[in-house]
Amino acid sequence: MSHAIPEGIVAAVQELAEELGAWCAEGRDRPLEAHEQAVLERVRIALPRLLEAVVKAATSGLDPRLARARGACPSCGVKARPHGEPRARQVETRCGTLNLELPYYYCATCRRGWSALTTTLAVEERARTSPGLRAWLARLGAATDFREAAELLEELTGLALGAETVRRHAETAGAALRGAEDAAVAVVERTREAAEPVAVAEGVLLVETDGAMLRYLDGWHEVKLGLVAGCADGVVLEPSYVASREPAAAFGRRLAAEAARRGALEIVRWEGGLVGRGLAVLREAAVLGDGARWIWELADEHFGARVEVVDYYHATEHLHAAARAIFGEGAAATVWAEARAGELLAQGPAPVLAALKAAKAPTAEGHAALRAERGYFTNNAERMAYPELRLEGLPIGSGAIESSADHLLQRRMKRAGMRWSDAGADAVLALRARLRSARSLIFDQAA
Repeated sequence: MSHAIPEGIVAAVQELAEELGAWCAEGRDRPLEAHEQAVLERVRIALPRLLEAVVKAATSGLDPRLARARGACPSCGVKARPHGEPRARQVETRCGTLNLELPYYYCATCRRGWSALTTTLAVEERARTSPGLRAWLARLGAATDFREAAELLEELTGLALGAETVRRHAETAGAALRGAEDAAVAVVERTREAAEPVAVAEGVLLVETDGAMLRYLDGWHEVKLGLVAGCADGVVLEPSYVASREPAAAFGRRLAAEAARRGALEIVRWEGGLVGRGLAVLREAAVLGDGARWIWELADEHFGARVEVVDYYHATEHLHAAARAIFGEGAAATVWAEARAGELLAQGPAPVLAALKAAKAPTAEGHAALRAERGYFTNNAERMAYPELRLEGLPIGSGAIESSADHLLQRRMKRAGMRWSDAGADAVLALRARLRSARSLIFDQAA
């Protein structure tokens, strides 16, 4: 080795080795499970001491020879002597509790204090947990309920933290994510450029959106969900998500900002003359929805070149509703609806519109329902060109966004008895969307 091993590390490893050696005699001929547990317990006990030894050896500001040396202010560069005696700090980490004594400095010019903990180790001044441990807590709090998250943390790592601690850290992380997301939305609106490094969605740019109900302290409210992905040969590639309880206009801006991050503002060509101002043509998007008016208004405002598609399976549900209006419940209604569904898939909306126009309802209630379904298919006819869409390899079903209501919302936030505060739900929605997008969680606030 080119470097001598620091004494603190040697001592910690030597103590661990002795403990493991003692277990070899104590646990002779025991089952594998017993050996696993014994090694884990002893390693966990040794981890804080090992971490402390590594941090002290690898951090210049903790060198005992520099305990009285001047330190340069991180803001103005003016050097100051240590302010009083070294200060004890305790930080909970992935390796357990880290105990340090650090020289503390104070700059009279900037009126701020600092130590190697904040400047070199990048731990916030009042933080009681390390950034790495906060990442774990946020990840667990996003994945399951806070009580179970605390239990899993202790079972898998030996770190005993309460459910309330997990909740606080997860919600703090989620709020920070939401703040960063809101800032990105503002940048996209102001500049018409992506606010974050672009992660281009390969193939056709696919945008889907839907709503799902979530129970809050004051009752049930709709949460809007959005998906942005690539699509090739009908296969959804690397989807990313946004989720929030907010009006359609605000959610549209949020979804547009995520689409910008996935390449929606990419210029594919310029149109116009060789002189003067040309017109930038942006990448085309396929926008899928269930036919709700707000979805198409959102698409019209934020996506220029686009193909709008009504989810085929929602369309077939409307065919069954029309069939019940005509025939009532029974086999005749099913046969009629399935025949129209086949026509819709193979020939597009024209034969369905003709059949609806020719149909009669036997009751006033049925007549009203039939009139509503005629309006639905008439208004969405251009969005139901399923034969052409299939030939072009475009999806005709919004199953990807509908399934997100399960994996993004249901599995974590709609368990028995759960009721959410506005702030708590918003934070966890932001975390869940980020988690399901396979993106690293960002932490901007100390806790």
